[in-house]
Amino acid sequence: MDTIRIREWVHANICVSDLERSIAFYEMLGFEKFDDNIFEQGAGVWDGLGLPEGRRFRAAFMRIRGGRPRPFLDIIQFIDPPTVGNAYPTLHNIGIGRLCFEVDDVFQAAKTLEAHNVEFVGPISRYETAKGVRSHGLDCLFLCFKDPDGTIIEYISFQRQKNVPDWRA
Repeated sequence: MDTIRIREWVHANICVSDLERSIAFYEMLGFEKFDDNIFEQGAGVWDGLGLPEGRRFRAAFMRIRGGRPRPFLDIIQFIDPPTVGNAYPTLHNIGIGRLCFEVDDVFQAAKTLEAHNVEFVGPISRYETAKGVRSHGLDCLFLCFKDPDGTIIEYISFQRQKNVPDWRA
């Protein structure tokens, strides 16, 4: 069987209900906007997206601040007809569950998120496959939280720390 060779991860797409609010949120998370376009009727994207002609959406491309141009987030808001629906309510739904980004200090990131009233899915936790068992010897902590529309994002930090302190202390 032939396999396809993937050269590079390019982007992940997140559909949002309020693009301006989401741009500000993702900038707070450490991204910067590098492109912003409105896709109009007659654009070549409709067939490829499997959507009928006569729609409009706005897309903002967000990359990691100071980083490479790829991978990036492609955040879109449908204008006509408007964006509909809700994000997955929990992480055990079929489909893409969350996006994960490495940060230097998950505790400091949590304080920043808390200061911005971001909703947490759970507390900072150790990545374990069973109590005290680290997958592949990785020692890392992670935190899952929601963007303004409820899309779940994860921050992870790799470290050598033995105990998980209470970051709110």
